[in-house]
Amino acid sequence: MTDCLIDRFTSELCEPIASFVGSGVTSKKEISVQLFKAEPGTGIVFAIPDSETNTGKPLFLPATADNVVNTLRNVVIGRGKSRLCLVEHILCAIALSNLDDLYIAVDGPEVPLGNGSGDLWLALLKDANLITPLPKATIELPEPILINRKDRSMMAIPDETFSVTYMMDWKHPKIGRVWRTWTTSDDIADILDARTFGSLAEHKMLGLEKDMVSLTEDGFTMDLRFDDEPVRHKLLDFIGDLMLCGINPLKIKARFISVKGGHEMDVVLAKQLRQTLKLG
Repeated sequence: MTDCLIDRFTSELCEPIASFVGSGVTSKKEISVQLFKAEPGTGIVFAIPDSETNTGKPLFLPATADNVVNTLRNVVIGRGKSRLCLVEHILCAIALSNLDDLYIAVDGPEVPLGNGSGDLWLALLKDANLITPLPKATIELPEPILINRKDRSMMAIPDETFSVTYMMDWKHPKIGRVWRTWTTSDDIADILDARTFGSLAEHKMLGLEKDMVSLTEDGFTMDLRFDDEPVRHKLLDFIGDLMLCGINPLKIKARFISVKGGHEMDVVLAKQLRQTLKLG
């Protein structure tokens, strides 16, 4: 697929600026991810195998909420029969690295998950010297956005700077009710190093119990990187999902708050941001 992708670009964009090869969680296949420069204004665009035409040419999917087709366990973008799962972690790393215009070529149905955090993407972008200072929030949010789903809620409130807050409320002795806020004055690794988590039974079913943080009845199967690592990972997902509004959410002058939200509500918020800010 990459050869076809390179053919689509002009000569100065032929060489990838960063490359990674990892294992797919569900496909169990080796998957290559390559990043290419894009012209200003392009945004973040994924290039994936086109499952319908089978011509070998890639399908180009902008990383916007309009292309989201599933949010059950992770964010899936697609068109027709073509799908790409697990886009949220790499999108968060791109947001926190202040990258605006990229083509991301993925030669499989999912983005490699690694250990469930964003640290592999942080390392990749650091090695490629692609991380730049965090942007200043300059885009005005003209009005609040509120979303409610029973006991879950989400809001974007106009502010002078960007911040993101998440509240977890899990009936688990090591989690419970906990708030965490991240602002652009904090270290990006505070978010990107936080790993995902799931039940031990589910991870055993997927063969992930040795690589992923699993929940037991009274704790975790491995030491946490932070005392509040689960809620930090929720912030990672939240920022990555907000990228689907079509711009880096760190540029929006707003306080984003999620109370027990998840991918489905995140994508709804991203869609409303696109409409409110006239991004699509």
